[in-house]
Amino acid sequence: MSESGDTGDGPASGDAGAVSRQLRGGSLLLVGRLLAKGLNFAVQVAIVRLLTKDEFGAFAYGLALVLAGELVVKGGLGRGANRFVPYYVERGERAEVMGTLALVTGVIVVLGLVGFGVLVGVSRLGLAGFPSGEGGRVVLLLSVLAPVQALDTIGIQALACFSRPREIFFRKHVLAPVLRLLAVALVFALGGDGAMLALAYVAGGVLGLVICLQLVVRQLFVHGVLPLPISAWRVPWRPLIRFSLPLISSDLVFIVMTFVTTVVLMTTDGEQGVASMRAVVPAAMLNLLVVQSFSMLFLPAAMRFHARGDRASLAAHHWQSVAWVSVLSFPIFALTSGVAPAFVPIVFGEAYADSAPLLAILSVGYFAGVCMAFNGETLQVFHRTRAIVGTDLLAIGASLALAFLLCPRWGALGAALAVTVARIASTIARQIVVLRAPDFGRVPPAQKRVWAKLALASAAVAALGWTEVLPVWGQVLATALVSLALLRSTAASLDVARSFPELLRLPFFAKLVGV
Repeated sequence: MSESGDTGDGPASGDAGAVSRQLRGGSLLLVGRLLAKGLNFAVQVAIVRLLTKDEFGAFAYGLALVLAGELVVKGGLGRGANRFVPYYVERGERAEVMGTLALVTGVIVVLGLVGFGVLVGVSRLGLAGFPSGEGGRVVLLLSVLAPVQALDTIGIQALACFSRPREIFFRKHVLAPVLRLLAVALVFALGGDGAMLALAYVAGGVLGLVICLQLVVRQLFVHGVLPLPISAWRVPWRPLIRFSLPLISSDLVFIVMTFVTTVVLMTTDGEQGVASMRAVVPAAMLNLLVVQSFSMLFLPAAMRFHARGDRASLAAHHWQSVAWVSVLSFPIFALTSGVAPAFVPIVFGEAYADSAPLLAILSVGYFAGVCMAFNGETLQVFHRTRAIVGTDLLAIGASLALAFLLCPRWGALGAALAVTVARIASTIARQIVVLRAPDFGRVPPAQKRVWAKLALASAAVAALGWTEVLPVWGQVLATALVSLALLRSTAASLDVARSFPELLRLPFFAKLVGV
């Protein structure tokens, strides 16, 4: 199955070094993200095991609210701050730096207070889409985390402006998951319930925010931004709002798929239905682990090619990156889809055995996005904001329509189908828009072969897992062998020799991948 005959589909030799550096850099970020994802997943499993299914349903509802609320309280200004603060720091415009940070902070605090007041009012109405009793109190406690995490995110973005990777790594990938793990351990030791766990979560979030703010203030003094009188601060209203408003659609997609669908499911199936779906969402999201790591370096490299007017190298960079992330993500997809029937009861307990189909369906949606990755970033390079907004609106409309149609009939299964179909539809739409870009060209033959082999490998793993012809260890071993065969058969398209020459120095690696 070797593709040694593939030629002409890789990047030009003059740009191979840039692509190679981007891919190797992404692999380093992947290692750091693996540590955080591993801890966060352990926390998720511990919470599922610690709480009853009804308690976890309310707790998961609260966490979904926090994720959506974090975007709401930013008022759409989060991406604008991430774009303009480093720009003003580089130009030494201290007044604009402090004005931007002050504006975003003020918006978060005000909207956070308003949002909490609204939730208190909603909780007293006894609506079907909001947990009642103890579950409602858990949700209200957790809702405090929405502005706390929003402020923390802005702080981490500020640290990135000052090129402080060690502080970012410590705060985001070490401290945050460790505080959550300590909260779960404390509640478990004290024999607490969902309310105590929510309180411990909030305390950990506040502690993390205080540490983050201390790091940010110190960097503001080190780089001469502070001290600066408040009267001298200037808010760049127009560029900040002009940049931020069109991108609210991306936030709305996340809010609809994360929280609105959860509300609909709470209305139709209660805490049990929410627990069945939300328990496996973090496992499904592991499919994004690789692509999220590589995407941090994809856009800068793509912008350099665009600045040179080199569309051919940009297209080659896009497709080779897509090939890499899809092949590297396949083992995770195989475990969360093909091996799901055995994986879910072992990890989450027999009470969640009915969540195996939900995990498989959600994983298909996420992995489809991985196999057609970087379309949003490429559209940003081409300044195709309308296309991004249009595909976001497609995802929102499809998700809402399908949730209201399918959740009353099939409960959690309907919610999983609604989210997955909407995600795949918007992914395909963005892919079509990218392919229509001038000089971008069609899908390379090498990438088509990669997709075909991914489909065959996925079918093989699914057949083994869902027919249960092998024990669990046999399924895991078969998944490893299929993943290795996939890597070997796509090695030429991935251009391993130029992208990761260091791997060829590992014993037996060259023979394993056939290069």
